[in-house]
Amino acid sequence: MDTGDWPQVVIDFPDWATADRVAAGVLRPALVTAEENGLVRRWFFIRKAPSWRLRYEPTDSSAQRFLTRMLNRATADGRVTGWRTGIYEPETVAFGGTAGMQLAHDLFHHDSRHILDHVAQPAADLGHRELGVLLCSVLMRAAGLDWYEQGDVWARVARHRPAEAEHSPSASLKAAVRKLMTVDVGPSNTLLADAGPLAGIAPWTAAFDHAGRQLADIAAHGALERGLRAVLTHHVIFHWNRLGLPYADQHTLATLTSEVVMGNPNGGASSHNTGGDGPNVPGVSTHTGPDPTVTAACLRNALVDKLLEDGTVRSERVEAALRVVPRHLFVPDVPLEQAYADEAVYTKQDDTGVSISAASQPTVVAMMLEQLQPEPGERVLELGAGTGYNAALLARMVGAEGEVVTIDVDDDIVTGARTGLATAGVTNVQVLLADGALGHAEGAPYDRITATVGAGDLPLPWLDQLAPGGRLVVPLRLRGGVSRSIAFERDNGRWVSRSSEMCTFMPLRGIADDARRIIPLTSDGSVCLHANREQTVEASLLSGVLDMPRHEAWTDVLMRGDESFEWLDLWLTCVMDNALSRMPVEQSAIDEGLVSPQFGWGAMAVPDKGDLAYLTIRPRTTDSGNGAGRMFEVGVIGHGPTGDALTDRVADAIRTWDREYRYRTVQFEIQPTESADAVDSVPGRFVFDRPNTRLTITWQ
Repeated sequence: MDTGDWPQVVIDFPDWATADRVAAGVLRPALVTAEENGLVRRWFFIRKAPSWRLRYEPTDSSAQRFLTRMLNRATADGRVTGWRTGIYEPETVAFGGTAGMQLAHDLFHHDSRHILDHVAQPAADLGHRELGVLLCSVLMRAAGLDWYEQGDVWARVARHRPAEAEHSPSASLKAAVRKLMTVDVGPSNTLLADAGPLAGIAPWTAAFDHAGRQLADIAAHGALERGLRAVLTHHVIFHWNRLGLPYADQHTLATLTSEVVMGNPNGGASSHNTGGDGPNVPGVSTHTGPDPTVTAACLRNALVDKLLEDGTVRSERVEAALRVVPRHLFVPDVPLEQAYADEAVYTKQDDTGVSISAASQPTVVAMMLEQLQPEPGERVLELGAGTGYNAALLARMVGAEGEVVTIDVDDDIVTGARTGLATAGVTNVQVLLADGALGHAEGAPYDRITATVGAGDLPLPWLDQLAPGGRLVVPLRLRGGVSRSIAFERDNGRWVSRSSEMCTFMPLRGIADDARRIIPLTSDGSVCLHANREQTVEASLLSGVLDMPRHEAWTDVLMRGDESFEWLDLWLTCVMDNALSRMPVEQSAIDEGLVSPQFGWGAMAVPDKGDLAYLTIRPRTTDSGNGAGRMFEVGVIGHGPTGDALTDRVADAIRTWDREYRYRTVQFEIQPTESADAVDSVPGRFVFDRPNTRLTITWQ
C-alpha cells in the first residue's frame, strides 16, 4: 500500500536556469541510477521557487546516503546553494482518496522522469507550454471526458489561476491550442510512430493515457472519493508546476483552452472539430503559444505585482520603470518565463566555471532602485553594466533630460549591454569599457552613483565623483560577513547610511578585486573555511583542528525558525578579533559526527590562530504562548589548543548581542582613511580601517 510516508529533500538553487540544468545533468542521472539499482521505487519533484522539493520512496536507508553524497557534491561545486530534509505530506483528499493518490504518485513519477529527460534533450519541437496542453488533453480524453467536460476542467483550472488584466487571444493562438487539444495519440497515429516527429514523447503520452484510463476505472468502481473533474483539475495544476510554467502562462493557457471549448464569455461556444488537426502539431514550435508580446507584458506585470505585494516596490516611479522596461530583451537566450522569474540570470562564467556576471534578481534590483531613488533630469553612474537592464531602468527613471553612464571591465559584457539597450530603444545610456573602480571622471559630478558589483572597500573615485547632496548605493562586504546594500549620503565630510539591506553580488573585478581564500579543514575537503583579505588565517595552524577535543556552549538565545541570522552574524563580525567566516560542510562530515553545524550547508565560524569555533542550533520549546512557532537555541562548538576559551568568548558575544543590541538599529559611516576624524570609543561602535576608507558601524 502507498502510505505516502516518503522522505522529502528541499533543494535550493541560485536561479531558475541553474535549477533546470542541475536537475537534468545531476539529479536525473543520480535518480535513474538509484532507481535502477533498487535504492528507490519511485520519485518525483515539485517546484516551490526558488527551491525544488524532491520526494522519493526508498527501499532502505542506503537511498538517503546515496542522495546525500550527490547533493553534497552539487553544493560543494556551487550548483546547489543548499538543501535540507523533511517529510512529504501527500494531498490525498485533493486527488480523490487513497486509490487516487496511489495513481497520482505513479503519474508524478513517470511525468517527473520524462520532464527531466525532455530538459536534458528535447524530444520534439514542442515547448513546455505546448506539452502542458497536449498531455493534459490526453489525460482527460483517456479518463472518458467528452469535449465539453474537458472544457469544464480547463475552466476550473482558470478559476484557480485568475488574473487582474485580461487579454483577448488571437484567432491564430486559439487555433494552435485546438491542435494540441485534439492530437490523436492512438496506435494508428503516425506522429508517434518510431519515425514520426513526436516519437520522442510517445512514452510520455502513454503514461498520461494510462493514468486517465485508471482514473476512469477507479471512478467507475466508486473508489474515487472526489469528483473526477475536480481530481483532473489538480493533475493539470501539478503537471504545470513540474513543467515550470509561470503563473501568468498558466492563466493564459487555462483561459485559452476553456475558451476554445466554451467560447469567450461574451461570445458563443466553439464547435468541436472531431477530426482534429493532429498532423500539423509539429508546426507548433517552442515559440508558438501565447503571443510573445502579450505574454512578456503579462509576466512582467505579474512579477511587479509580486514585488508590490511583498513590499519591495514602494514608490510609483520604481513601479512604472519595472512595468515598462522589457527585461527579456536583455537576456535573449533564456525563455520568457525565466526572464521574468524573480531570479538572477547568470550570463558569464570564468575559465573555472564560476559565474562572474549576471542580470540581478528583480527583488534586489527593485530594492536598490528604492534605495537610490534617481530623479528626472539627474546624471547617474553605474558600476557594473551587466546585461544593461538596470541601466535601462535608471534611464527610464531619469527621463529624456537625464543621463546614465554604465561601466564594465569586459568587452563582451559591454557589447551585450549596448545591444540590449539598442534593442529596447534606450538612447540616454552611455556604456563604457573601463575599470569601474576608477569611475568616470569626465562625466562627474553625478547625482547618483550605484554599484551592481560587490566591494570589500569603497574606491575613492566613487566618493570624489559624487555631487554634493548626491547618493551612493553599494553592496559592501562587511569584514568577512554578509554583504549589505547600503545607501550613503554625504554629511560634513563623512558618508552616512540612510538604509541598508542584506544582499549578495558578483565581486568587483579590476584594481579593486576582493580576494577570498578557501582553506580545507579536513584532508578530503568535506569541511572548508572561507577567509577574506582582512582576516589572518594560517592554514597550517588549522590542520587537524576538528580532530581535537570538542567544546560546547549553549547561550539560551532563541531564534525563530524563519528569523534571519544576519544581525547576529554582523555583530560577531564586529566583535571577534578575526571576524566571521563561512564554513561549508559536506553531509559526510555531519554523518561521521565530525561537525554539527547550524544549517544544512554549514555554519558561520570564527578562526583564531589554531582554534576554531562555529555556530550550531538545537530545537527549544517555550511556554511564551506568543505564537512565535518553533524556536531554536543558538550554541557554539569549538576545537583547538585553546578552543574552550574561544568557544566561551563567542558564546558571551552572542549573549551580549541578545541582551543589549538585538533590537537596536545599525548605522554605517565611511570616510577616506587618510583624512578620517578621530572616533570616540563607545559601546556598540566599531571602527575598521581599510586601504581606502574607514568603516564605522554603530549599534544605536
